[in-house]
Amino acid sequence: LDVEGLDPERFQQAWQAAMDARDILRTQFLWQGDLPAPVQLVRKHLKLPFALHDWRAQPHLEEALDTLAAAEQEGFELSESVLLRLQLVRTGESRHHLIYTHHHILMDGWSNSQLLGEVLLRYNGQFQAKTHGSYRDYIGWLQRQDKAVSRDFWREQLAALQEPTRLAQAAAHRPETEGYAEHFQQLDPARTLVLSEFARQQKVTVNTLLQAAWLLLLQRYTGHDTVCFGATVSGRPAELKGIEQQIGLFINTLPVIASPRQEQSVA
Repeated sequence: LDVEGLDPERFQQAWQAAMDARDILRTQFLWQGDLPAPVQLVRKHLKLPFALHDWRAQPHLEEALDTLAAAEQEGFELSESVLLRLQLVRTGESRHHLIYTHHHILMDGWSNSQLLGEVLLRYNGQFQAKTHGSYRDYIGWLQRQDKAVSRDFWREQLAALQEPTRLAQAAAHRPETEGYAEHFQQLDPARTLVLSEFARQQKVTVNTLLQAAWLLLLQRYTGHDTVCFGATVSGRPAELKGIEQQIGLFINTLPVIASPRQEQSVA
């Protein structure tokens, strides 16, 4: 991200203040040794990894920024390091380039937006601390759930599924099919409008419509009557006070199971 008119010291302070206030940003993950189960270790204080570079005289700036960004993808040591870091590069008199990296185990997209908003408010001196609870409240809520009830529910939901839905099996009889690729399908404004209008008529989102199309495609290619795929959902329980303002990893992936029949319409 390129930023104009940034005060690096105040920016660093805003991030450090957010880290001091949010337990999840000071969390490390331990699972090796004699531990019976993985645990989260919350440090009382951790210094934010914040590097400031002055590259105004850098001859090949874009190439150097790309190299720096690529180095950030080397990953994290979950049990030792802070799982969030910032590289701020001064590229002009009033311009900086920000490289912001965090491990996905810390937070989901909603939380990431929440954190960035909080940092900007702190930077501008407008942040007002609120009682937003802690990520441990959510962990406690998870641990109080009845696993037997959940297992019985999902067994009933999955009863029609005879075997896992593996798209790769559709290509098993074609040994020449191997490797991987990316395919991009561009929808023009007119077609997008038609899909959006159809979804609105059916009182669903376009995302749900695309999931229905994916189910049909899986059924066609696998030949199974009942097919399943994983859908990522927000897992913020409404009964936890202030859950909308919490930062952490609240998402879950749930199986979507369906048995589309030929006589059924898409609706």
